[in-house]
Amino acid sequence: MNKKLPEWFGKKRIVNTCFDNTSTEIIKWEVLPVNNGQHIKVRFLKADSENRQGIVAAIYAGDGTLSVNGVTGRFFELWADECPPEFEIVCNSAEGFLSVYNIFEENSWSGKRKVSQMDFSGMILEKNGNKYKYCCNNAKLNQDFDKLIFEIELL
Repeated sequence: MNKKLPEWFGKKRIVNTCFDNTSTEIIKWEVLPVNNGQHIKVRFLKADSENRQGIVAAIYAGDGTLSVNGVTGRFFELWADECPPEFEIVCNSAEGFLSVYNIFEENSWSGKRKVSQMDFSGMILEKNGNKYKYCCNNAKLNQDFDKLIFEIELL
C-alpha cells in the first residue's frame, strides 16, 4: 500500500509528545533550514551507551542531495564509531530543508537492529548562533539525554 506523505514531511520539526513531565521540548525529528549548496560541519562530541549511536542526515523534501566525503546521496546513516569526530556535509536542497534525527543499534532476540523514532526517543537542542548541539537518549522513558551528543554548525 502506497500512502502519500503529508505536504509538511521533511519540512518541519517533529516534537515527541510522550514526555509530558518536562517543560523542555524533546525533538524526535529535526529539520534545519539550509541554503542550496550549504556546507555544514558535524561533530560527534560524546557517545556513551551500551548501544551503538549515530544520526541520520537526509533530504526528504523536494529535490536534493547530500555529499559526505565524496559520496553523494539523499540519506546517510552516520555512526559515531565509524565517522571522524568532525566532518563536513554539503547540502544541495532545492527547498532548503535538512532532516536530522538520532539512531542507535541495539541487541534484540533476533540480533542487532537499528532503532529510531520510538515512543521515547528524542533530542534536546542547545542552540548558540549557527551551532546546534543535540543531546540524545535511547528509546526509554528517562531524562538521561547523554547517550549521544553531537553538534551541527551551519557554515
